[in-house]
Amino acid sequence: MNRLPIFLNLIDRHCLVVGGGVVAERKVTLLRRAGASVSVLSPELCNGLQDLAEGGNITHISDSYRQSFDRRFWLVVAATSDEHLNREIGADAESQGILCNVVDDNAASTFILPAIVDRSPVVIAIGTEGTAPVLAQQLKSRIEQWLPRQVGELAAQAGRWRELVKKRFDSLTMRRRFWQAFFDGPIADHLLAGRQREAEQAMRAELVGNCDSAPATAGEGWIVGAGPGDPDLVTLRAQQLLARADVVLYDRLVSQEVLDFARKEAEFIFVGKRAGARAMSQQAINTLLVEQVRKGRRVCRLKGGDPFIFGRGGEEALALADAGLPFQVVPGITAAIGGAAYAGIPLTLRNVAGSVTFATARLNGDEGPDWARIVRGGDTLALYMGTGNVAEIRRQLLHHGVAAETPVAFVENATTDAQRSLLGTVSSMQSLAARENIESPAIIYIGAAVAAASELAWFSGGSTAGRFPATLHGEAVANVSM
Repeated sequence: MNRLPIFLNLIDRHCLVVGGGVVAERKVTLLRRAGASVSVLSPELCNGLQDLAEGGNITHISDSYRQSFDRRFWLVVAATSDEHLNREIGADAESQGILCNVVDDNAASTFILPAIVDRSPVVIAIGTEGTAPVLAQQLKSRIEQWLPRQVGELAAQAGRWRELVKKRFDSLTMRRRFWQAFFDGPIADHLLAGRQREAEQAMRAELVGNCDSAPATAGEGWIVGAGPGDPDLVTLRAQQLLARADVVLYDRLVSQEVLDFARKEAEFIFVGKRAGARAMSQQAINTLLVEQVRKGRRVCRLKGGDPFIFGRGGEEALALADAGLPFQVVPGITAAIGGAAYAGIPLTLRNVAGSVTFATARLNGDEGPDWARIVRGGDTLALYMGTGNVAEIRRQLLHHGVAAETPVAFVENATTDAQRSLLGTVSSMQSLAARENIESPAIIYIGAAVAAASELAWFSGGSTAGRFPATLHGEAVANVSM
């Protein structure tokens, strides 16, 4: 380690930035965020700095550099466009005992500015000793994705309660034990989820409890959408909760790449259906979820797509609610939206499709879906769970007035490298599905806007086969209605 990372208190301290361009503006912005009183030495200022000066937010010294510094300046940033001048400023500052950062010149600087993740009062600084600033920025982005936005409030709340904890627990060991449980327990869960009132109640319960016992733990259920397949489409909140889960209940549509977001110590329980194996009933899944949460465990129920769109997440949330257990619901990109985007199908398109309907082609029990209502529902129809019943879907569409030439697309294994997009029409959809051996998971799209896939398919990880007989610009497709 060639440089010692430190955190400077710059509140109301005088700092000088030499230079008036956009690079100097970025340094000024950073110093002002830290509470510094900033002066800028430059004959001219860029528009942003000029606005700050006119607003009284910085002091503009309209002059050229003269090889000396006012002793009131605690640190200096050399940010001119002249590299030689910047080095001169750095040498002069060092000779006068003033800290100086020379922009893009590690050797001439007595301190360097790191990449910063700001979740105040939690602040993370990332440095590469000036050797790879782009890498530092990439690491910053990854940490920002991983670190919950509310972690600053968690730290601030701990600071507000610190004296109370000292009064409650006499020994350092008990205080450390309390804080370890605090940051990895139900109080932190409440704060990170924005439940301030529940956090206050849990904290009071801990402080009046038995100081000789370990702080209590409470479980929580997380109904989380894993997205349509591509792990890059998993939401930030889903990744954060997976990284904290004690138990992960997952189904067949969740890939190993998504499961890898969970911590390795978590218990993974498969609750889906595999070919040739008996499926766990929904009631059994609900019971397992409730049992695990009651044991004080943080349980992530991870579901492909969005949990509230044909994912039965509502039933699982109701089971937790009926049991009086806390839960959160994290939405995911549902398969119909992800598949449409990756196949180049705009679900709505001006002058072509003004509405979209998500529906399932299969219902529990003997009764089928209300096809008349489904067909009337929107200009574009996205059908889940229809690959095993294409002949009946075609019959119902034609029976309820959908034109035979209406564009149809099958998108199989959406957003993954195995994605296939197969294009046809209502009249040809049965033969297309049979010929191409289309299998679940797949979404069936029906409607005039689906024709855009011929021109807008962009995803190189999958394959697209077929073109429609008319494009969106053609009269035939434009007149198709459902």
